[in-house]
Amino acid sequence: MSKNDEDKEEDLHMEKITDDNIKGHKYLFRICLIGNASVGKTSLLKTYTSNPFHNKYMPTVGVDFQVVTLKYKEIIAKVHIWDTAGEERFKSISSNYYRSSHGFIYVYDITDGDSLNSLENWITLTNEHTNSNVINFLVGNKIDLENDRKVSTNQGKEFASKHNLIFLETSAKTNENVQRLFEYFTFKLINYFEINKSKYMRDDDDNDDQDMTSFSNLKPLELENDEKSKCGC
Repeated sequence: MSKNDEDKEEDLHMEKITDDNIKGHKYLFRICLIGNASVGKTSLLKTYTSNPFHNKYMPTVGVDFQVVTLKYKEIIAKVHIWDTAGEERFKSISSNYYRSSHGFIYVYDITDGDSLNSLENWITLTNEHTNSNVINFLVGNKIDLENDRKVSTNQGKEFASKHNLIFLETSAKTNENVQRLFEYFTFKLINYFEINKSKYMRDDDDNDDQDMTSFSNLKPLELENDEKSKCGC
């Protein structure tokens, strides 16, 4: 982790706002959880949005989603987190939601090597259906099952570096790094648009508070070398 990343972590004080009636958000972000069935996508989402962990969830049918409102400094962002089904028969349904996503969280199970290898196909699929994502994460889930680990941390880092992803390992069961995952993702999106907001503003509207993330001409975020294989959060 670089010194700049350490500074960013110190500055990352994200407040989760629970008032459903809040208005005036500056950004609306859409994030998709991607990966095979049973890697823990639903568990990650539920742990972050409602806290209790359950050992068993019914497989996601098509797509599910949760909305979280976060405040960073004076900036309010609504985040739609889409939990997509990992079963083959639902891929055509899930792909409809890829086009409007600002980024993906590719999830694998550290106790299942095939779940990491399968992400090659998932990445190909998402790339076919969108060119608008700004930032993407690779998440190795279930680190509470360390004794059953089949995918080493270094393997995860190498995969992340190959595909220009930010890497992080989590446990939905113990809540390790779950809050950091979603809030650091939101922080990176806010930071990106704050720096590049002039690119997405309409020529006839110079209002800083417009929802710029509804525009379709997003450009991929180029990660620094040390961020391709580390969380940096």
